[in-house]
Amino acid sequence: MKNKKAFLIFFIFTFVLISFANSYADSNISKDEAKQIAVKFIKENFNIQIDDEKFETKIRTIDNKYNEKSMWDINWYSEKDIDIDVRVDANSGKVIWVDKYNHSDKSARIAKITKKEAKKIAEDFLKKINPNEFKEIRFLDTYEYDYKDPVRNYDFTYLRRINGIDYINNEISVEVDGTTGNINSYRKDWEENLNLPEYKDIIESNKAKEILKKDTNMTIVYTSFDRFDKENVMILYKPNYDRPSNLRARMVDAKKGIAIDYNGNEKIENLKTKDIIKKEKEKILNSSKNIGKLSKEINKNEAEIAIKQKLKESLNKDFELESLMYIEDENNYRTNGKKAWQAHFSKNDSDETYGEGKIIMDALTKEVIYLDLYHFEEGRNINPKLTWEEGYDKAVDIIKNYYPNKIMDIDTKQSYVETYFYDENKAYPLEYEYKFYRLVNGIKYEDNSICVNINAKTGEINGIEYNWNEDINFSSNEKLIDKDKAKDIYFDNHNIKLKYERIRYDKKIGDKGEVTLLYDLEPLKGKYDFYSLDAVSGKFIDYDGNEIIKEENNYKDKIKGHWAEKELSILNDSGIIDLKDFEDNKEITKMDAVKMLVNSRGYYPNYSDENIELKFKDISKESEDYYYIQLAVEYNLIENKEENFNLNSKLTREEMTKMIVKLIDKDKMANMKGIYSLGFKDEQNIEEDYKGYVAACKGLGIITGNDGNFRPKDNATMIEMAISIYKALSNTNIR
Repeated sequence: MKNKKAFLIFFIFTFVLISFANSYADSNISKDEAKQIAVKFIKENFNIQIDDEKFETKIRTIDNKYNEKSMWDINWYSEKDIDIDVRVDANSGKVIWVDKYNHSDKSARIAKITKKEAKKIAEDFLKKINPNEFKEIRFLDTYEYDYKDPVRNYDFTYLRRINGIDYINNEISVEVDGTTGNINSYRKDWEENLNLPEYKDIIESNKAKEILKKDTNMTIVYTSFDRFDKENVMILYKPNYDRPSNLRARMVDAKKGIAIDYNGNEKIENLKTKDIIKKEKEKILNSSKNIGKLSKEINKNEAEIAIKQKLKESLNKDFELESLMYIEDENNYRTNGKKAWQAHFSKNDSDETYGEGKIIMDALTKEVIYLDLYHFEEGRNINPKLTWEEGYDKAVDIIKNYYPNKIMDIDTKQSYVETYFYDENKAYPLEYEYKFYRLVNGIKYEDNSICVNINAKTGEINGIEYNWNEDINFSSNEKLIDKDKAKDIYFDNHNIKLKYERIRYDKKIGDKGEVTLLYDLEPLKGKYDFYSLDAVSGKFIDYDGNEIIKEENNYKDKIKGHWAEKELSILNDSGIIDLKDFEDNKEITKMDAVKMLVNSRGYYPNYSDENIELKFKDISKESEDYYYIQLAVEYNLIENKEENFNLNSKLTREEMTKMIVKLIDKDKMANMKGIYSLGFKDEQNIEEDYKGYVAACKGLGIITGNDGNFRPKDNATMIEMAISIYKALSNTNIR
């Protein structure tokens, strides 16, 4: 809620000011020295001469006790040229950060060098500026989400290794401009004079894995990967460590031989739990009134009266409505597609404490969908008006009064760990949060819940979030693999690896933690995070609900020595093509062409405009290609017509040119009739409607003929489509 954010900003700002006063007075590097170091570094490594008359210069200080770094931050800005940000360690004088942005960038839309070539550039740069550190790092091949987008820049991260063991808290990263081969940014997070634990008395890795496996339970949950797709609800197993969800113990202390969480806790000694008995739930349900839907939405006057009444009931105060608006949006995050009224409200109390907030009410049931009350107050050491247990009772009262018919459908058991501010003294919490997840067939549904926040200082409601979909189709749980098998699959697909990591056993400001030798789980194959397990198939699922393919085959071997090896490699790294299924001389289908084109614009399936209803007779919402075609319509790559799409039909070369021209938004040029001389021997075979598109592609160097012929009626091949897309995206004259 907003008061929490206000406090956090105030707290961080105060802390930074105090830190600045203590650290910069004793720093070894002055402001002028830091500026000279930055100017020299930029000149020698980025070939940029800093001229103060051409740049606006800003210098500030940054201090952070967590990594004990005091830094000078020097920024040079030129509106017509570039923006350069350099950070210099105020004690060592080393450059630890460079970020360069070109305001007048007119480069291509896709990289002109491969990822392999860019990686060599990055590593040559690091060898030059950090020769000693380079000997102690390894390349970190990170997880790549299943989104497609033309690659213009390549990011490389290198993890520090000490005695052959990864140190998780130190790394160096470099970004290379794929269109120019220049370095865009460099960041170094590196500690000196580390106090490492002795490498002795370490338990064996198989023993550590046994400890972690024994400590792990597999929890079964329903989850949605597209919150508006009522059909795509899956049952998953996820590892749970008998701790609150924010305290997952996935590590084993290599010396002590115990499983710990990220805060160094072996067991939560001060864990509190509270629940209500079944009899009490039944009593609440029996006393509830049936909440039916009205025949039509309440009007504005009715909404104003209902909202004011609900605010009075909830907060025991009269608020003024600053604004009131109607919402009817299937994709609205707060309303879940429900018809609703949203109001902003405020009140000036006699004690001059200013309160304001937002409320959203269902326009058909008058249920509160969302309530957020925030006010600004100073001070952290707040004597709470009520305990967490008393706050729980108040949260249950909210359920009883607002959503009594849901009491049997939620998990009422709540857990609480006493929270401490990272200060020398314990501080009381600002609020208590109670999240009651929906239960279906006895299984938690992660995407539906009733969340209640209680202000610890006042004992009043801070907020309510009612996230509930009535018309979701949940599959039965009759064919699920059992928990023991799920646990075996999970651990069989993970190695356990030794690493160094800082664990903050002491919860004080400035305590950056103790470097500890730990065993941690990592995927057996590949770079993906094997966390969610399909409870029916036993397959691992990624963040988009797709099966994770564990085999790490290098499909680039297929194109080694190919005349278009570089272009195909770049297209593959961008996700525009998939070399696994790519056959260069295979005739391309209409659907495969659409996939390439959509990937070229950016494939973000969960962010498509779902208001676009496809008119094609042979494409259903259940089709795995639905999102691609929907995005193709949204991107204006194809026309949405009431006809068959014929996704498996072949694409002719003249049809291909129309798609390419639409990709680069040159339709107006192509639609000029009767002005083009194409210069192909078989020009007469090109249909009149396609001549402008063929001419545009030829003029921009995207396509060429063969022996003077264009072959418009020939079916296009995968290689022809792929190279045409690459030429279109890499042409700097096309913006």
